[in-house]
Amino acid sequence: MKKLLVASLFVFITAFAQDKNESSPSFFDDSEVKEYSLKSILVEGEVENPGTVDFTLLPINSFPAKNVSYGKDKNKFIGSYFYCGYSLFDIVNRKRVKKANESEFKPAVDLYVIVENDKGEKAVFSWGELFYAKDNFRTVITKSVRAINPSKMKMKWTAPEAPVLVNGNDAFNFRSISNPTKITVKSFAGIYSKERIKEIYTPEFTVTSPGGNVVVKDIAGIEKRKFRGLGYGHGMGWKGADEVEGFVFKDVLKNYITIDEKEIASTVLCVSAKDGYRVTYSLSEIINRNDMNDFLLIEKNDSLEEGKYNLFATPDFFVDRNVRSVEKIEMLNVK
Repeated sequence: MKKLLVASLFVFITAFAQDKNESSPSFFDDSEVKEYSLKSILVEGEVENPGTVDFTLLPINSFPAKNVSYGKDKNKFIGSYFYCGYSLFDIVNRKRVKKANESEFKPAVDLYVIVENDKGEKAVFSWGELFYAKDNFRTVITKSVRAINPSKMKMKWTAPEAPVLVNGNDAFNFRSISNPTKITVKSFAGIYSKERIKEIYTPEFTVTSPGGNVVVKDIAGIEKRKFRGLGYGHGMGWKGADEVEGFVFKDVLKNYITIDEKEIASTVLCVSAKDGYRVTYSLSEIINRNDMNDFLLIEKNDSLEEGKYNLFATPDFFVDRNVRSVEKIEMLNVK
């Protein structure tokens, strides 16, 4: 009797789970799905096998996100959508990386990815936000879109006319471009130490931007935030648990440099130390997040091995994008 009840319950649950139709109770099933016919995507740059990617080999990733356009005086809400598409991680991951600077710096953390369309619009993503982050499948080229319309208001959000590049962790849609056609993988070019320096402590760091150089020595008046990190390295594994408190890195940047909103989508920055270790980040993943998972700049005044300022990549699963003893921050707008 007991077995019969369990079997009956299993059949009931299975039948209910499979009864998926337009009347099913779901927050995301309140409008029609708009499907897109995707063009081929060319992947080139620092990869061994440049060429197009076969979408039929890729899985579909889905998530809800809000589309908001930034305005200095007033932001514009465009709509709320359930996006389905091919993640930028899966697209790029079909190609094997061949770094231009691999002989002097092997880690992939200084790579970045440029996505562009035939209109010349560009959006950049760091290698880390695609491959190292905890939530790295929320950057997609859409295959379909469903509007999430408010149930108590007579309005319907209009779906995009063409496939679009969407990042679900961005607050504003700076990096959303229509009909992307090309993806380029590059490593950040610069002059860095090739020696293994043990004492990398530096009491200050320099920020290089289009507006010139700024030396940052003592940070004050910036919000501090606490964070508990469970450290795991891509190469060496478990690093232990850390309770840290640091300055919100985006606020540090905004305090010392002027940021042009028109260049957020196409700007990357490289954070490096005396020993040549460097990591590339997109400007958008630092200052344009919607998840409060902000990078932290940890201040330490008594460690020759760590340095005065250490960048802590709180959004990441791996610790490889943490930078000990920040010496330089270089900004590059991709033209």
